[in-house]
Amino acid sequence: MQINDQLPPILTVKQVSELMGWHPNTVYQRCTSGDLPSFKSGNSRRIRREAYLEWIKRMEAKTEFV
Repeated sequence: MQINDQLPPILTVKQVSELMGWHPNTVYQRCTSGDLPSFKSGNSRRIRREAYLEWIKRMEAKTEFV
């Protein structure tokens, strides 16, 4: 079973922060800056699973050349 099968279709900032081992404020800042694609749901930010997984791939690609 792959991780994308285990993730819900819509993630919260808290869920992403737990997956990344980051503080929720860091994830929120990435969302509001546009680095991590997200959308507002009321007063909260939400991240589509596919957007999160693509973002991870982009981060991996960036670090391969460093």
